[in-house]
Amino acid sequence: MSTTSLNPVQASPPGLVGDREGDAVRLIVRMAKSDDSALNELHGLWGPTLLGVACRMLGDRHEAEEVLQDAFVRIWHRSADYDPAQSPPFVWAFAVLRGLCIDRLRFRHREKRDSSRVVPIHLHAPPERSEDPRIMAVDDWRRVRSALEKLEPDERSCLELAVFLEYTHSEISERLGTPLGTVKNRLRRALEKVRNHLSRHEF
Repeated sequence: MSTTSLNPVQASPPGLVGDREGDAVRLIVRMAKSDDSALNELHGLWGPTLLGVACRMLGDRHEAEEVLQDAFVRIWHRSADYDPAQSPPFVWAFAVLRGLCIDRLRFRHREKRDSSRVVPIHLHAPPERSEDPRIMAVDDWRRVRSALEKLEPDERSCLELAVFLEYTHSEISERLGTPLGTVKNRLRRALEKVRNHLSRHEF
């Protein structure tokens, strides 16, 4: 499995919110049957985006590449346990990668603390949730997914990049080829629609 080169702003991978064609799920099913060609295909599908996430979290390209390889090994071993009813395939893979990145950050923090050179590590999510492949309760996820599906395609694209991949407004603008002001307006509308939808379900 070769390391994929990366432009920091990449296209969103299949399976980010849903896997409408079922391609990613089929690959995971094949992996569960020990089909290593499926692992290579999934790496080609998600590798660039997951590498970008790892680079952003760790700030080190070489370390990010190592974590990416570890993540796909773990995805391979956990493929038989994947349940598409619990979360979309990319969200499941993202949780695996994020957990490994947080482990690296914790290790760095311990090393620096032990050497009396403490540097604060700012994490984007509580570490205790990072290893849970379900991300959130099933009912909650279904409500969120339902809210996302009600958005206009351009609004949903902006929100997916901002929330799931933690892109900045400028990166979203570059990725989508859309003016920065338009991106901010789409995100504002999308968040308002999602908030209104979820409030009806007492989310």
